[in-house]
Amino acid sequence: MPDFAFATCLPGVEPAIKLEIELNRPDLKFAFSRPGLLTFKSTQEITPADPPGSVFARVWGRSIGTVVDPSAVAAEIAALGATRVHAFSRDLEIPADVARWQAIGPGGAAQDGELVADLIVPQGAATEEATWLGLHRHDPSRPPHAGGTFGVVVPPDAPSRAFAKIEEAIAWARIPMAAGQVALEIGAAPGGAVLALARRGLTVWGVDTGELAPNVLALPNVHHLAKKVGAVRWEELPPRVDWLLVDVNLAPQVALHEIARLMPKLRPTLRGAVITLKMNDWSFVAELPKLVARIRELGLPDVRLRHLPSNRREVCAVALPGVS
Repeated sequence: MPDFAFATCLPGVEPAIKLEIELNRPDLKFAFSRPGLLTFKSTQEITPADPPGSVFARVWGRSIGTVVDPSAVAAEIAALGATRVHAFSRDLEIPADVARWQAIGPGGAAQDGELVADLIVPQGAATEEATWLGLHRHDPSRPPHAGGTFGVVVPPDAPSRAFAKIEEAIAWARIPMAAGQVALEIGAAPGGAVLALARRGLTVWGVDTGELAPNVLALPNVHHLAKKVGAVRWEELPPRVDWLLVDVNLAPQVALHEIARLMPKLRPTLRGAVITLKMNDWSFVAELPKLVARIRELGLPDVRLRHLPSNRREVCAVALPGVS
């Protein structure tokens, strides 16, 4: 029998996964799709440790198939050797009847090397669609929580989802940001990421013509340069920048061009960058290798990409000066 791989994603992102698979994984052929879930038929063996075939996949692994009865699937999961069970809604923003599946086995954060059973539950208690079962082997590159999330909690006073985006990026790439370091964010308003880093004890400089939220601007370790990135002069920047964040509403090629102008000033002390690459359409997927090459040209050769849980039509790039 052929093997199948599965991928879960933000509903609406399925075309990006299909295109990336076509470009990079000729061993996989599209088989099945529902909003937030795809499967691919493989010409080779698919193991739970199969590396994700797309940066847009929240969870990726070996597809087992549909299941109906929680009591019956418990024995199947035990026979497969899974020691943790992640039951989650196919669309993480819409509730689903996951409670009856969660009782099958221990949930919570997966540990490195652990075999995880993924139960992907359709939305709505009255739906006739089946729950899907898959397996993945957890490793440091994968989110540890059910549905491909990182357990980030956004505080009520965060002015934007950028708080979640930077916290997810730190958790995913295990970025060693620490108190006392200095961060520069291009495209900072209204200040979600600025707030997250300031609360971690970093000194944060935000560049944006837009206003920072009052509670963010009031923090003693936050500074605001109210101008476009193209107008920023070297002498206006802090003498040391450890981390560069870019989340500006520009095409990726334009944003990287603007960053390149500042890199001679930043590079001597820079520990890494977190760059949000905006997507205009799905053809953007084919441009990802070129954008990675452009980031490496900035002096940041270790580049990793991921569509984070809080991303929409964008991709997070974490770039470091050397392989970690």
